[in-house]
Amino acid sequence: MEFVSLHNHTTFSLGDGFKRPQFHVERAAELGMTAMGVSEHGGISSHAQFEVWGEKLGVKIIFGCEFYVTEGPNLSKFHQTVFAMNEEGYRNLCRLVTRSYKEGFYKYPTVHTEWLMDPAQTAGLIVLSGCADSWLSCSILGGKSYGDRREDWEQEDAHRGRRLVERFQSVYGDRFYLETQRFPGLERSTILNQCFADISSMTGAKMAATADVHYPLPEQNAMQRILHAGSRSTGTVAAADASWEYDILLTYPESDEQIRGQFLEQELTTTEADSAIASTREIADRCNVVLPKSTPIIYKPRPGDEDPWV
Repeated sequence: MEFVSLHNHTTFSLGDGFKRPQFHVERAAELGMTAMGVSEHGGISSHAQFEVWGEKLGVKIIFGCEFYVTEGPNLSKFHQTVFAMNEEGYRNLCRLVTRSYKEGFYKYPTVHTEWLMDPAQTAGLIVLSGCADSWLSCSILGGKSYGDRREDWEQEDAHRGRRLVERFQSVYGDRFYLETQRFPGLERSTILNQCFADISSMTGAKMAATADVHYPLPEQNAMQRILHAGSRSTGTVAAADASWEYDILLTYPESDEQIRGQFLEQELTTTEADSAIASTREIADRCNVVLPKSTPIIYKPRPGDEDPWV
């Protein structure tokens, strides 16, 4: 399988993702993926478990995070998918997560946009534009601090999005990718992908396919509604069902053909779809991080150390 699932959530994305890292890595291996990404909401606590299971099952782990991002003290947070390429990148990823709690915390651990656009704080990082609630997506179709969501984009919206992409490129160069999600059942994602294809051709920023995975198996999709019922305080699962925004599968695609077909349903060309899938393999090849380890302290006992205390 050429496609590498980069945008994945486990139970460490509290109230949103389901199942521990072990089960996600097992599912990726079962589907023939040789690599996968980790992008929990606002934190990196699952990284150690992912590394353990990735080594056991022969799946390369791409360490990252889905940041909560804001342009100011605002409860509306954009989502931004970020991965570490190398040791320097992992240090910067950890520093940004730490800073999001110590300095930026506002309901959620929050990364300010000026930090994200600071080359000194982001060296060694690969950035995807994010999901339908990202900074780029909202700049094009509204939402969050950009006002009400819009059903389509006007030329000025596309220009605004292109300028933001060019701003990202001025910081990240070819380390910035347009996140292209595989959901023909979501009108917003479909419209955004078509706009991203145009922006890609104008700016040279590559599209990268994602599946925004929240559980390993398709039959587990009801669990996300249950988790949201608890985390959003809707009271009951029935109430959560009534307020549920969409009913699509947020799990792993089972083949390259499946995800390619979904992009074609969104009216991307075969070339655009194949390029977005190929970018996931490119990102996996560019990211090579081994988690830092502490040297175990070995204490050599001396005669009498094991004698009982008196």
